[in-house]
Parts: sequence; C-alpha cells; structure tokens
Amino acid sequence: MIVLRYIALAVFAACAHGAGDKAISEIPSLTEQTTRGLHTNTGHIIFQSITEPTPTSSANELSTLESDSEIASSTPSPSPFEQARQSDGECMASGVEDWDRELQIGGVFIILMLSFVGAMLPVMGKYVNWLGNMRRVFVVGKFFGAGVILATSFVHMMGAAIETLGDSCLDGWLGGFDSWPALLAMIALLAMHLMEHTMGRRIARSALSASAESTQSGHGASTPCVDDLPLKETPSRLESHEPSHAHAVYGHMDEHRKRLSTYVLELGIALHSIIVGVTLAVTGGTAFKTLLTAISFHQFFEGMALGTRVAALTFNRRPFLICMLNASIFALTTPLGQVIGIAVRESFAPRAPSSLLAMGVLDALSAGILLYSAVANLLVEEFAAFEFHQASRKMRIVCFAAMYAGCAAMSVIGKWA
Repeated sequence: MIVLRYIALAVFAACAHGAGDKAISEIPSLTEQTTRGLHTNTGHIIFQSITEPTPTSSANELSTLESDSEIASSTPSPSPFEQARQSDGECMASGVEDWDRELQIGGVFIILMLSFVGAMLPVMGKYVNWLGNMRRVFVVGKFFGAGVILATSFVHMMGAAIETLGDSCLDGWLGGFDSWPALLAMIALLAMHLMEHTMGRRIARSALSASAESTQSGHGASTPCVDDLPLKETPSRLESHEPSHAHAVYGHMDEHRKRLSTYVLELGIALHSIIVGVTLAVTGGTAFKTLLTAISFHQFFEGMALGTRVAALTFNRRPFLICMLNASIFALTTPLGQVIGIAVRESFAPRAPSSLLAMGVLDALSAGILLYSAVANLLVEEFAAFEFHQASRKMRIVCFAAMYAGCAAMSVIGKWA
C-alpha cells in the first residue's frame, strides 16, 4: 500500500509539472494580446476626445446662439410710421455743409465779369475799330456758343430736370408719371413758338400798316393790308405794286423778326441762368469749385453767342448803349441767382418736395426754351443766312466744327456740373 501511494504521488507530480510548463509557455501570448487590446482601446478613446465635442462645450455654444437670437429678437424693427418720419427728416434737411462765404462772394464777381466780357466782346468788335479785324473770331465764337446752348438744353437742363423730378422725396407727388420733364420741355417749346409767331404777326401788321399810310399820303394809293391777302400772295402783290418800297417793308419786318428772336433767346438764357446761380450758391465743398469752373466756361461762350446776335441788330438811337444794356442784363442774371441762393441757403432744403418741384419744373421749362432758341433762332437762322452762304467753304467748315466743338465741350463738362 505504501508503494502504491508513492507511485500515485509520483504520477500526480508529473502531471502537475507538465501543466505548469504549458501555462508558463502561454503567458507571453496572453500578455501580447492584452497589450494590443489596451493600445487599441486607448487610441479609440484619444480619437473620440479629438473629434467629438464634449458635452460642456456643446452646451456653451448652444447657450451663446440662444442669447444672440434673443438679442436679435428683442431689438424691434422700425415701424412704417418711423420709417416715413426718418425719410421726411432726410427730405426736409436744410442748410449746406462746408459752405465758404468768401469763396461764394468771390464767385459772384467772377461770373459777373466773365458773362459781361463774353457778351460785350462782339459788341466792341462792331463799334471799336481795332477789334474790327477779329470779327471772324466772334462769328466762330457765335457758332461755338450755339453748340454750348444746344448741349446745355439737352445735357444740363433736361438731365437736371429728370434727376430732380425723379427724386425719391417726390414719391406720390407726380401721379406715377415719369415723363414730366419731357412734357414740360415740349410745352415750353410750343409756347415759345406760339409767342414768337404771334408777336411776329403783330410786327408784320404794324409794318404793313405804316407802309400803307406812307404810300397813300405820298402817291394817293394804298397798299393792301396783310390781313386782306392770302399769305402766299402777299409778297408778290406788294412787289408788283411797288418793288422798291415792298423790299424796304420786308427788310424792316426781317429786322424786327431778328430782334424778336434775339430777345426770346435772351429770355430763355436769363431764366436758366437764374436757376444755375441758385444751384451754385447752395453748393459747398469741392463740388462748388468744380461747378464754378464749369459755369464760368458756359457763361462766357453763351454770352458770346448772345452778344453776336445783339451786335447784328440795328437800332436807330444810341445803338451802343442798347447793346451794352442787353449784355448787362445777361451778365446780371446768374449773379442774381447766386445772391438769392446765398440769402436762403440756411433755410433752403434742397430735397424738400416744394424745392424739388420748383427746380425740376424750371429746369424742364428752361430746357425747352433753350432748345427752341438754339435750333430755331441760332442753327436754322444762322446757317440759312445769306452771309453764311456767301462765306468761303473753309469758313463754313470752321463754323460747323465750332458748333460741334461747343456741343462736345459742354457735354463733357456735364459730367461734373
């Protein structure tokens, strides 16, 4: 029994020893697997910490967005009444920023001098001997001035009327009709044509009536009145009655017609010059210097065109004084507008509906008057005149080029003024 017990203990010890060696041999692989799993889990945790926001940061961001939305919702949007009140405040704002009194007063005398010199140069060329050789220069200046007036009507006056009457402060005032500037210009043009025709008719009546009276007293016969004859038959019948006398009558009528067209031209120029003067006086800053330069150029050549027309007229009494009076009236119109603008600059609200309507309507009417004066009284008359067709071909080309240059120069100036 003892021997069998020892044999059993020996077998058990041998089995235990084999199992222990196998366990020891499996320990490295188990350690490797454990380490690998630890590394994998650690990397997964680190990646999650980088890519996924923490609950604390998400909560902070959400609270920030909620606070911003609360601030935005707490700020009330302006009501239509408040928006209208703000718009009315902008439209009724008065006064001129960066306004220089000394520069404005100096501008009055600059415009006055250049306007008077431009209008008087052609007159002096007619009555002063040493300026007689410059008559061709004055003729070229007249056509250049005609181009200036034509461009002024289209580019400056019509453009200003469209801009003024299209201002947002006039919403609801014009009935939704956008063509008021063109309509007003057309009305002014037709009114000028009707006025000139009516006055010309009266001049013709008075001239023919005077001719009839002189003929009846001198020869015992009467010349038929213009109202008793058809328009196409009047010249031939008068000429057949007494050719030399009829020629004198129509020469007198033509002189009155030229005088009338010249005064119509001066009326249109004077009206728009006053508007230009007011605009210049209520302009401040660097824009005033630019506008002053443009208006000085414009007034000089516009005065030359008018002065050439005035110098071509014939006056029975004191012709030089009458020509100087016409030049002085033209020269005073823009400074008069400047004085008015200086006087009302503090209370003047340029975007008030009343101011916009007044300026826009006057600009549109001036555009129509200047357009009629430039086309009917300058372009048609001057280019159809007998003296123009008697001039050399070179002189005619120069006159055309001068008119085109006047249009181009004033159009370019329209970019700044």
